[in-house]
Amino acid sequence: MKLYFKHPYKENLSINFGKFTQVVGEDQQLKYYIWQLLVWYFGGKKYNIEDLTLFEQSEPEICTEEMIIKRSEYKIVSISNIQDLIEQMDYKKGTVAFDFLKSKLDNLEAIEQIDFINDKLDQISTIVNKQLNFQIGDIDYHTESVYLNVEQLILKYFLPYFGMGDKNISFEFVENETKFIIFMQMLEQLIQGQTNRILLVLRNMDDYLSYSSFVKCCEQLQRMADNYSNFSVIIFPSNEGYLYLNRENMEYVNIVSDLVEHFYEFSFMYERFSGQYPTNDVPTEDDFIVSLQKISPYLFSKDVTHMSLSIQDIVTLKIMNSLYHYNKKIHFAYNPPTQLLINFLKT
Repeated sequence: MKLYFKHPYKENLSINFGKFTQVVGEDQQLKYYIWQLLVWYFGGKKYNIEDLTLFEQSEPEICTEEMIIKRSEYKIVSISNIQDLIEQMDYKKGTVAFDFLKSKLDNLEAIEQIDFINDKLDQISTIVNKQLNFQIGDIDYHTESVYLNVEQLILKYFLPYFGMGDKNISFEFVENETKFIIFMQMLEQLIQGQTNRILLVLRNMDDYLSYSSFVKCCEQLQRMADNYSNFSVIIFPSNEGYLYLNRENMEYVNIVSDLVEHFYEFSFMYERFSGQYPTNDVPTEDDFIVSLQKISPYLFSKDVTHMSLSIQDIVTLKIMNSLYHYNKKIHFAYNPPTQLLINFLKT
């Protein structure tokens, strides 16, 4: 499914949107625009005059081929840095941790205990009023109980703690990969217990996750997206190789650069790539995927001199550009290694 984004001067700005979607490319400003519009649109933001100047004085829209998507279509959870992730563990309305704990307290046993507390509050109020015995004319001064409910209990009387051995530590000191796994597991249990559609939008994961941790988290996110019809993910990877690419999710990798395009079905892509490879020593399917992971953020851009890519990867880059009729000459730097350097690496 295509998502179309209203833009002041770019027509038909769209991404190919699936259950597990990724957006890469050299046009940082346009990627930021798409991310910001997703967060604003589904986050229920009320636009002020300054915001609307970005959209030519009319409210922005996100559409499919057939219709405008309602702003209430998805509940969005957005994480763009480690602080956003930490805040999702706070017991504040709207956070994943708050909704997770609330779902655990919405059961008969917990409600009975809250009712018991409220009965005790009534008893205390009665005792206080007897002690007050405060009346002037027709006016009787007294107290009444403010009954406790689940939300008040979480917001005012509970704090999250994370045990390590015999100590409680704050969430900031939990390993970042573990932070994200805790977040995902809470989110998964929320998804299981509701039918509302949830959209998770992630940026800058390389700021707080190693590559191996990134891959591990993406594997779990893709499993969740495959298992739950009401859950979708959009990831904006960095330009340093943080792309989770496989045969199943390739169609939903979008490149935002001089062109805005997306990949197609794997076998079709590999067949076209093999047909244009300049030698008979064609990379295997797995090698093709590895190369695509490296070069995808730099497609449709003529300036890749700042990148350290192998000759094989630059060949993949040129072939992929040509498949999308992007035929600008690539400027690249390549200095063959000397034998002394090779010998040094072998020692």
